[in-house]
This record gives sequence, C-alpha cells and structure tokens, in this order.
Amino acid sequence: MARKNPSHHVPERFLRQLWKHQDFARDILRTTDNRSIEILSAGFVNPDSGPDFSNARIRIGGVLYRGDVELHQNLEDWEKHSHQNDPKYNKVILHVVFRTSATIELTKTKSARSVPVLILEHYLTSSFRELWEKMILDERSERLATIKCFEQNDEVDTSLIQKWLNKLAIERIELKMRRFEERLKELIDGTKLLLKEPPRFGEIPFGINPEDLPPPVQEYSTRDFTNSHLWEQLLYEGFMEALGYSKNQQPFVKLARNVPLYWLADTISSARSSNPQLELEAILFGVSGLLASPKRTDDEASKEYVSLLQISWKKFQKLYRNECCEETEWQFFRLRPDNFPTVRLAGAARLVSTLLNKRFLKSLIQILKNQELNSKEKHRRMTELFMVDADGFWKTHYRFGEPAKKELTKLIGNSRADEIVQNVVVPVSFLYARIFKDKDVRRATLDVFERCLPATENSILRTMDEQLLKGRELDSSRTFKLNSAKLQQGALQLYKFYCSEERCGECAVGKMVFTGSED
Repeated sequence: MARKNPSHHVPERFLRQLWKHQDFARDILRTTDNRSIEILSAGFVNPDSGPDFSNARIRIGGVLYRGDVELHQNLEDWEKHSHQNDPKYNKVILHVVFRTSATIELTKTKSARSVPVLILEHYLTSSFRELWEKMILDERSERLATIKCFEQNDEVDTSLIQKWLNKLAIERIELKMRRFEERLKELIDGTKLLLKEPPRFGEIPFGINPEDLPPPVQEYSTRDFTNSHLWEQLLYEGFMEALGYSKNQQPFVKLARNVPLYWLADTISSARSSNPQLELEAILFGVSGLLASPKRTDDEASKEYVSLLQISWKKFQKLYRNECCEETEWQFFRLRPDNFPTVRLAGAARLVSTLLNKRFLKSLIQILKNQELNSKEKHRRMTELFMVDADGFWKTHYRFGEPAKKELTKLIGNSRADEIVQNVVVPVSFLYARIFKDKDVRRATLDVFERCLPATENSILRTMDEQLLKGRELDSSRTFKLNSAKLQQGALQLYKFYCSEERCGECAVGKMVFTGSED
C-alpha cells in the first residue's frame, strides 16, 4: 500500500537510486492530471549534462513514449534550473518530483511542449528512513560489485590467465572486425543500388507465386571488395567515431555518414578553392551544428574566424542535401578541453584533407607489407598518419568564443592516434587480410597491435586487476599487470562478455575454478 511520508530534504542522488530501482508502488502511478503511468523501462543514467535518465519507455494515458526522464525534489526546480530554456530537455517525457508543491505548475520544454508530472511522495511503499538505508546499500553493492570467481581464483596459474587474456584480445578484435565488415557490406550494397544491379534470389522453384518470392540472397565476391573508395569511407567513419570518445561517438558517426568522402571530394574539387582545408572545416562545422556565432564575447579572434567559416559554409549549404546535426547533440560537459568536439572536429577536417589527397588504405597496407620495417617502426608510422598539429585559430582556442588558457600543440595527439590505430586500423587491416587472404598483412597487423599503448585505467580494468590478477608474479622479477593494449583489451572482453554475463563455464579461469578443468 502506498504511504505518504513527511517532507525531507531529498538529494538528487537519492532520487536517482529511487527511480533506478523503482522502489515505489509502480502499478498505481498517475500523473498530476490523472493519467495512468506504466513504466516499461526506467531508462539509463545519464552521467553528462541534460536529463537524469535517457531512453526510457513509459506508457502515459495509454500512449507509449520513448525519451528522457528528469528528476527533482520540487516541481519548481525545473524553472529554477532553467530547463525551460534548454533544448537538451526537449525530449523529456516525464518530470518526476519527490514532493507535492503548493501550486501545480505546468512543466514546459523550450519547444513549448507540456511534460507530464509524477509526484513520487504519494507512492512510496516504505518509510523514508527505510528507503534511505536501502539506497546506501544499493550504492555500496554497485560500487563493490565482484566477479563470481573472486574468492576462489587465487590458485589459478598466472600463465593460464595470461594466455586466456591474449586469446580474448583477438576475440575482441574479431568482434570489431565483424562490425566493420557489416558496414563495408552496407557500403557495397549502396553502390549496387546506385548502379541498379538486380537482386539475387537464389534458386526459385518453377511456377512460384511472385508474392511468395524468398528474400534476395546477398552474395559477395572478392571483386565486390576491391573498390578502394569504400575502404576509405570505412576508415573515415572509423576514425571519426574514435575522435568522439564515448560521449560524442554518435554525432561523429552521423556526421561521417551524412557527409561522405565522395561528396566532399567532388564538392571541394569543383569549388577550385585556394584554401580547401578551410572549406572542409566550414562544411564539417556547418553540418555539425556547431558553427553558431559566439554570443556575448569580447574574443575578436572567434568572431572573425566564425565569420570566415560561415561565409564558406553558405557557399556549400545549398549543395548539401542530407540532415544536419543539432548543437545539443554534442557533449562538452565533464570533458577535458583538449577533448572538446570542436577541437576534435578541427583535427578531423585536417585528417580528411589528407585523406582526399593521400589514400590511407594504400599507405597502411604499404607500411604493413614493408619488410624493411620492424613492428615498432610500423606502429610509429601508422600512428603519425593520424596525428594532427594545432595551427592558426586552433592553437589558441578549444571552442568558439573562449580563448584557451594555454596554447595548444596538437589537435590529435599521440595517445588518441594510437587508439585510432588500435580500434580502427587493426580490425580493418585484419578484415583486409581475411578478405584478400593476405597472411603477411595479418601477421604484421598482429605485431603492430602488440606495440599499441595501454589506455588510461578505468573502473573495469581496476576491477580485473584487483579481483583476478591480484598482484600475481609473472616471474621472480615482474608482477603481472595490465600494462599493454592487448592485455587490456582481453580484460575488457573477459569482464563484459564473460564475468558480467556469468558465462563461467565458457571461461578458462571459470572452468579451472569451478570444475578443476583447463579444457
């Protein structure tokens, strides 16, 4: 039975736990205007700026909505936090507040849409104290989550763990390679549609009704994969995604697909400009939605540079037919300035400029097949292909309207270029080697992967280090550490696809711990 509690100060941290674990009478929920609420999915915690939960699925008044959920202590907090003026909140489908307000005010988005309101205080099934204690326990449990074999893996041989992680690293590359392969096939299919090639239906029985035709059988020959322009587009989309990190991957991929290389090449070539790099930058910033005039700033350099880009973008805007991104799709919140999407986009423009004049795939394969180079030199040359020095306006700015406190030296530095090699070049090169049956490229790619730098430690890697490696010794002088990209990739694969899914029976460590078998 729902219970009403006295008013308390309610931190948003508490509200997030309450909503995440659905600790209320969810079968009788109603909005303040008396519409029924059925929560099909509470959504996912948003660690960045914007609504508290994203991608929720909620049926309100019998209508199914998918969107964001915003949580507040009081109804008035929506306007106190100026959400009514922020387009990031235009997709909010439910405003959840803890307590009743003296007056029920409408929650409005910047797009002038009314948002349904749920007051949770009416539907609590436990006392505030009980809920608070449960929230603390839930937080502690999430923070101290352990892998299943944690208490029992002390006796597992170090060499078995090392061998298993190395194998899983290759498995992780295979997963990435398959994703690139599916995208490459999509690009091939798109080319065939442009050429109006008829679909293949396989063997069709005599006298079949046309309506009962089986779906087309899509077959690919080696010849289908020989179009180098499609491989260049694949690499372009790959490094654009890598430049977006986890926070801006989607808009970067969207940008790369909406502004394909062939269109950029044709457009820039036909313009016969004396400064094609500036025009590339204008197009990418124009389509990205980030080319807004700096407001309320005394930074004359920004005003001048934005004006220059806008003049160039207007020239190409009438030729552009695809969708543009919205400025609100990009995240700056909780990012280091050198990782701002504006900095990475400026770097991308310079990479694309190089790509249009120097085919990356050909350069990469030539490096891999050069027998005079050792793996260290091959890795160095590949990494340098994706490094971009800061120049002009971007030596003194991270974004428009805001001068940098210190001068930038790189738009894409060594560590980010290395991650592009690790997460894009390596799987794409493996794919190339498999399709064209090139053992030399596969072997050289594997050697380059061994040279990739370890990433910055994260919570998953810390968990695996503390709960699996446990300071084990590799030999009398070395402690077993996740100190290479390959071992880190293996550890991530183990945690995400085995530990989290409790697939212990398929894990080399799990088999040893729970069955005593290495098979």
